Amino acid sequence: MNIFEMLDRESKQRGLPFLIIGGHAINAYGYYRFTKDLDILVNQEQREVWQAALQQNGLALFHDGGSFLRFKAPSGSKWPLDLMLVNAPTFAKLRADAREHAIGPQAFLIPSLDGLIALKFHVLKQELPERGYKDLLDVLELARCNGIDLRSERVKNLCDKFGSPKIYERLIA
Repeated sequence: MNIFEMLDRESKQRGLPFLIIGGHAINAYGYYRFTKDLDILVNQEQREVWQAALQQNGLALFHDGGSFLRFKAPSGSKWPLDLMLVNAPTFAKLRADAREHAIGPQAFLIPSLDGLIALKFHVLKQELPERGYKDLLDVLELARCNGIDLRSERVKNLCDKFGSPKIYERLIA
């Protein structure tokens, strides 16, 4: 069983909703880039249940950053898993606006385009040196692939709410 099948099964059996984010969600919006892991977004109130489910399926926690957990894939599997934890209202909002995207035979929820860009702005706001270029490039390419004017009120409002003026200036430079 691959990781997508396992997530689908565990989600249904345990009533654990999630959204696929990261590279797989980026690819769904037309910007195809290589990804070497699977990123999912979950309600932080379900952290322990998710952690137990993943560990019972052979994934080993190797980094706990509080709101970001990294799991090593079981031997022979190619997809390590990153779990991003958000509060219940944020999860509910992102899930309500989500859309379905097929990966293999399963259909998963991914954030709306605006939701995905908001998540990228949130990460950029943290100014993590190892992530800055990749996340900024993701936003630029998502805008290009989806006909979004970076100078629009839509983008400015998203950046004001989830990013910073500095990020907006970098986008439109």
